[in-house]
Amino acid sequence: MDTQHRRVVVERLIDAAPEPIFDILADPRRHHEIDGSGAVGRPDATAPERLHLGAKFTTRMRFIPTDLAPSTFLQISIAAVHLGKLTNTVLEFEEPHRIAWCNFGRHVWRYELHPDPVAPTRTLVRETFDYSTNLLPELIELVGFPDRNRESMQASLARIAALVTGAAAEA
Repeated sequence: MDTQHRRVVVERLIDAAPEPIFDILADPRRHHEIDGSGAVGRPDATAPERLHLGAKFTTRMRFIPTDLAPSTFLQISIAAVHLGKLTNTVLEFEEPHRIAWCNFGRHVWRYELHPDPVAPTRTLVRETFDYSTNLLPELIELVGFPDRNRESMQASLARIAALVTGAAAEA
């Protein structure tokens, strides 16, 4: 964890070109398929079919705790306050290389896609949870979100890899 800058970064080399990976990331109707935390549900009916710079999309959030971790209870509390929905705004959109969004907490979820220079049909995918801009970064750390999100992000990248390659996702 990069505590100085309050960023969590995970990477994975995926056997696919950047375009099909970006297509999944740019489709908010598929975010529940790639979410490794299990907290993101299907988007509401107002979600665009494809994101763009400045686009807003709202997803449902998990209401039922899956464990007794402090981060779980904070996430459930946020879901309750927001009536089970969370609206995000796309902050960065450079097709097919970068996409990022944030919600009311102001932390940023970013995906960067870098084609492998040796094998252009492989892509290094970097996912970043940047909470340096969060309203309460100390709370994010106190409840353990950085470590918990690292695990979820690794699972998300495995799900993306499975979707674009047709392989089964790793457990």
